Amino acid sequence: MEQQHENNQQPKKRIVRRRVRYDRIFIALAIVIVFFILFFSCTCSCVKCVCSPSDDAETSGTESETTTTESVSGTSVSTTIIGIGAGDVSSTDNTSDSQSGSSMMLTENEVRSGPLAVVNANHQYTFPSNDANLVSVEANRSSNYTVDNENVMLDKTAVDNLNQFISEFSTIYGKNDVKVESAYRSKEEQDNKFANGSSVFGGGYSDYHTGRSFDLCITPEDGMQSYYVASGDYAWINENAYKYGFIVRYPEGKMDSTGVNPRAYTFHYVGIPHSYYMHNNNLSLEEYVEALKSYPATSPLQVDTGDAVWTVFYNELSSTGSTAVNIPTCQEYTISGDNINGFIVAYH
Repeated sequence: MEQQHENNQQPKKRIVRRRVRYDRIFIALAIVIVFFILFFSCTCSCVKCVCSPSDDAETSGTESETTTTESVSGTSVSTTIIGIGAGDVSSTDNTSDSQSGSSMMLTENEVRSGPLAVVNANHQYTFPSNDANLVSVEANRSSNYTVDNENVMLDKTAVDNLNQFISEFSTIYGKNDVKVESAYRSKEEQDNKFANGSSVFGGGYSDYHTGRSFDLCITPEDGMQSYYVASGDYAWINENAYKYGFIVRYPEGKMDSTGVNPRAYTFHYVGIPHSYYMHNNNLSLEEYVEALKSYPATSPLQVDTGDAVWTVFYNELSSTGSTAVNIPTCQEYTISGDNINGFIVAYH
């Protein structure tokens, strides 16, 4: 009985129910949410700094493809290096973040390349391997003009723009009697011309070496072939060449700068927007390149082509031989050496 009574006297165990602290849970969740907001905000901000300049353009859900043409009427993003790396942006080993604001390292050899390379009696052409992409004009021309022979060669971009240029002339006036001759010349060919007295320039000093200069002739069915003259219907060619990236290489009144007598029939592809500025300001290639030296990246030149306002600046060659060229974030840019002492950058 005593044992039973003792058992009956044992205290009952208390069941303790812990209170759920919802306030602490909410605080913890709030901290986690704030952390993720800050993390993704920082990440997006960083990515925006290095993404393609096409972010604001319409996309089809796929990655933008960088073009390697010199056209200004193609895709919303075009990063083009004219004459440097043969216009092949896919092989820009010396470029960081080539599709956006970036810094490109160019060498002393690359200053000799491009459609704005000045070649004359004072500036020798060195035939850099990364310059013009020479193709047969005959094999790549439109049906609106003819070529002297199948050996006439020009840079592919120059031919493409020439096709558009002369096709427009043919459409307007119904003429197909324009003929291309005297285009690219090797050093040996030029030496032979100099030796036989048909040229005042020896090998290395002719603008035809660049593969971007050529002569136009007119071959009417009822007459003899003659060099192009900017008169009558044909004046349209001279008046509109700049819209397709071409200039008259040796214009009237510019012998002091070019060193060559005026020739209305010799054209040179410099590309847009340079052709616009040279045409509107009556400048030879030599005068244009010299003028650009007054427009560094900190104080660039603005060129309005109607379709876009381009920013153009001159980047002097570094004394170290390796020059950093900074490309701002843009839709399209081009770079050309001047064959003297620097690079010319244009972008919009």
